[in-house]
This record gives sequence, structure tokens and C-alpha cells, in this order.
Amino acid sequence: MIPNTTILAISSGVLGLLAVVFLAGSRLLSPEIRRYGYVAVLASGAMSVTYLLMSAEVLTVSTSGTDESVVRFIGYTVVWAGISYVLGAVADAGQRKTAAVFGCSLVTLWGTFASWLVSGLAGTVVSLGIVLGFVGLVYLLVGPVSRTAAATSEHRELLYSKLEYLILLSWAGLIMLGLLSEQNLGLTGSFVGQIAASYVDLVLLVGFGGLVLRNTTALEQTAATTVLLPFFDGDDTGETATSGAETTADTAD
Repeated sequence: MIPNTTILAISSGVLGLLAVVFLAGSRLLSPEIRRYGYVAVLASGAMSVTYLLMSAEVLTVSTSGTDESVVRFIGYTVVWAGISYVLGAVADAGQRKTAAVFGCSLVTLWGTFASWLVSGLAGTVVSLGIVLGFVGLVYLLVGPVSRTAAATSEHRELLYSKLEYLILLSWAGLIMLGLLSEQNLGLTGSFVGQIAASYVDLVLLVGFGGLVLRNTTALEQTAATTVLLPFFDGDDTGETATSGAETTADTAD
């Protein structure tokens, strides 16, 4: 059987190559939307470094079933921050709804890690938090954020729908793997669990980067009208206009 460290090293190399491909693709984008491509580069690069550090057993802690690296969850935090940013910008969701999407992702993510460390009543509370985090994420994506996306252009709404499905399917896969893992139900060993996790990560990152690089019209419309992070997206004039629109939308919700 292939050692886990080898699987992790190979995964790191594949994701590193993916980051290089996304970087080359991003350089071909027009300057005003290049930042969205760089988010895909950051996500893939972060997970490449994550897998490399995991193969070196950096920040490894003992859980209820096996040893697990905290680095994995730090890497996922970077990935979901980037995905939440692009999703919120495309949907014109505003800072509060985008932050809520990211927050629900963090609750689900770090709740899964915490569930491997505690048991009894504390484990029950953490498991409930995971469920609530995921339910909150689903509610936001199919409810308030979907409605703001529907109020944008056809191209942006279509891109949002694709990102939404990708995110929900990826989260469903990650949660299922967490439940079946050695730390919980114990139905998968470390080898199978790592192969499956690497596959889900690859599908998520390839899908995300591919959608970003191939939907330039939607991103050009997004860049022209939406400022989600003033220090990253645009000038003060754009920020004021978007902030006003966000306030009106939040009041309507």
C-alpha cells in the first residue's frame, strides 16, 4: 500500500502544477478581472503548500482515530476565503452576506476538526454546530445570495449558479468523508480517506479555477459594477455606490 506521505506529496505536486496553469491563464485575462484569476491561483497554491506540509507531518495532533494535521484546515480556510470572495462579488451579495457565507464555512470546517478531538456532550454540541453551519450555508446560497445574483446580469447569475452547485457538492463530499473517517464512524481507513479527500479537493479547485477563467464576460460585468473589498476591488467612488446598493438590499431582505 502506498504510504500516506507519498499520496500527500503527489497531491501537493498536482495542485502546484494546477496553480501554475491557473497563473498562466490569469495572465491572459484583462487587467480588470485578473484578480479573480489570482484567487484561483491562491487557492490551489495554498492547498499545494498544505499537502506538502502535511507530508512532513507539520502541526500534527492526535485525534480520536488517528493523527491529523491542523495545516489541512488552515489551507481550507484560505481556499474558502477565496471562493467566498469570488462568489460574493459575482452575486453582488455585499460584505455582510459574503462574510456570513465564509463564517458558515468556517463553522462547518473547524467544527469538523473539533469533533475529532472531543466526545460526549461536547461532541454532541460540536456536531450540532456542524449541522447548523452547513444548513446556514445552504440557506444563504439558495436564499438571500441567490436572490441578489438573480438581480444582476444573465451571465453573472449563470456563473453564480455553477459556483453554488460546485460549493454545495464539495461540502457534501467533505462532510461525508468526515463522518466516514476513522475519527467518527471508522468506515474508511487513512489510505482511502486521504485518496478521497485529495480527489474532492482536486475537483473543487479545478472546477473553481475553470469557472473563473472561462466566464470572462460575467467577471467583466462584476468588475465594472461591484466593489466587495475596497482595498482590492476598486476606487472610493465605486465603493460608495456599491455600499449604498448593499444597504438598500439588506434593508429589503
